[in-house]
Amino acid sequence: MGELRKRVVTGICLAPIIVLLFFFLPPQWLFLFLLVIALLGIAELATMIKAGPRCLLLFLALAGAASLYFGSIALYPPALLFLAVVYLLIKTLLGEGKRETANRDIFLGITVLLFGGIFIILPLFYIYRLKEIYSGLPLIFLLTLWASDISAYFTGKVFGRTPLVPRISPKKTVEGLFGAILGSMIIVFASRTLIGITVQESLMIGCVIGLLGQLGDILESLGKRLSETKDSSSLIPGHGGILDRIDSFIFTAPFLYYYLAGI
Repeated sequence: MGELRKRVVTGICLAPIIVLLFFFLPPQWLFLFLLVIALLGIAELATMIKAGPRCLLLFLALAGAASLYFGSIALYPPALLFLAVVYLLIKTLLGEGKRETANRDIFLGITVLLFGGIFIILPLFYIYRLKEIYSGLPLIFLLTLWASDISAYFTGKVFGRTPLVPRISPKKTVEGLFGAILGSMIIVFASRTLIGITVQESLMIGCVIGLLGQLGDILESLGKRLSETKDSSSLIPGHGGILDRIDSFIFTAPFLYYYLAGI
């Protein structure tokens, strides 16, 4: 119960601030805020797999800034791959010590660069693009995921009997998954008029977000298992680190953006 109390207190303190930032920040300032969050997540990822994060953070920031400047998400993947090659060349030229150590550093660095870009910065970029569709959409998206997480947590606690992925995340249950879907469906349904979608669309979108949010959570749990880490960090009391809070963005943000943008 102590951990739950800490989780609730932290949520009560931080939630109003995050809500205000997501709703009132203009698009470019929201982008910069999300970029800071992303870079903190990259640093956590680098720490988890014991890779040096300094120049990687610079490269990822450059790729994100270039995408913002040119206003095209299509620019991000080639920019990221180009910077991965640059990183490889720099590490090769400046590598010191044993070749095995240098090769390991290069491998870990490129892993952080590519995985961090694809699974951390890219989803956050889509949240920024959601604001271009409707200014309140990033906030609705955030509230949907919060409702999904809260509903999954309490549904799993009360009704959870059937393990979902016991070898990856022992506490996750099938019942909790249904709770996650229900929580997200309620928020999207309640916001359907603001978003401009039908009742059927709202229920479908809510269901998919609930499923994809849990899939992102499972993916991050797999990463923590492989790196033998309980939480990505202790930055947020009761909630773990940045990665523990944004893992549900991985698949949900791209899905919502592409669906509502009609792409």
